Amino acid sequence: MGASQVWSSAPAWLVIVVGFAAVVCSSEAHVFYAGGRDGWVLDPTESYNHWAGRNRFQVNDTIVFTHEKGVDSVLQVTEQDFDTCNTRNPVRRLQAAVGSSGSSVFRLDRSGPFFFISSDEDRCQKGHKLYIIVMAVRQPTTPPAPDSAFPPAPAPESAFPPAPSPVWASAPENAHAPPPTAGASRLVIDEAIIGSVVGVIGALVLCAV
Repeated sequence: MGASQVWSSAPAWLVIVVGFAAVVCSSEAHVFYAGGRDGWVLDPTESYNHWAGRNRFQVNDTIVFTHEKGVDSVLQVTEQDFDTCNTRNPVRRLQAAVGSSGSSVFRLDRSGPFFFISSDEDRCQKGHKLYIIVMAVRQPTTPPAPDSAFPPAPAPESAFPPAPSPVWASAPENAHAPPPTAGASRLVIDEAIIGSVVGVIGALVLCAV
């Protein structure tokens, strides 16, 4: 039976169940068919590496491996067993869904790498294997709240001292000199009178001579 016949003979209820499970798990989950329309075959039209590289897998997405019933199954293995095609110690053996012609369903329940190989070691050595990387779930980030335990930093001091007042704005030196007292004024008047009398007497003496 060819891969296209396997694809077309898959019962409709299997697709419905897979789609419903994906919706229940996550509103953004998607269903991927390993190998595209060729299914889980030895030599797909599009290589498994290219197929995995052009898709973006997220947590809760589902991968469907469509293969011939009883001919080949799928093993989830470690990275080391993936590289060596060791089929003896699988992490999980994917069984075909009940009533299907050979479809295995796997839900990606975490982020990180997943490794799948054919249960036939010879087919695995010929490239019948697939690894995918599920993107990490991005958590919303919020800015940290300011810490009120520490007071705000003081304003920086000015590097320049205040400018001095201009010279022309200074008050005159004698602006605050005390006014003359009454005694000093009287002394000045008496000295003027005495000087006038002496001058008159001197003039009279000169005239008599």
